[in-house]
Amino acid sequence: MSTWERYSIEARIRDILSSVPLREPNHHFGRPFLTAYQIAISFAELHRPAFDAIGLCIGGRDIGEKESLAKYFANQLSRRIRSGAITDIEGRDLDLRHLRTLAYEFRAKSVETSTETLSMFRFTGASPR
Repeated sequence: MSTWERYSIEARIRDILSSVPLREPNHHFGRPFLTAYQIAISFAELHRPAFDAIGLCIGGRDIGEKESLAKYFANQLSRRIRSGAITDIEGRDLDLRHLRTLAYEFRAKSVETSTETLSMFRFTGASPR
């Protein structure tokens, strides 16, 4: 059984994305996107035992690791969206041109992005709750 299946990652990410509040009930932009970093941080906060068991860091610039949870989530979501296995989550890339830094807070530490582009995702289906 894969890590994705063992820890019900898809369902947990879907819950995270579907819980993002709308700016306004019928705003023309729809539901906001979350970056892969935001998803990874939310996953770590909400599912600590699974996060610890997976054993990947959140990610970020100068972490000294080749793999990260944010990268794993982005790759898996992208692959599954492209194959049609996931139809209620959409992905986009945010180009970081002209951005000096994009930082997140995780466990009272700053996590800065480390890539040329940044994947972001949003739930497009009806709330599963």
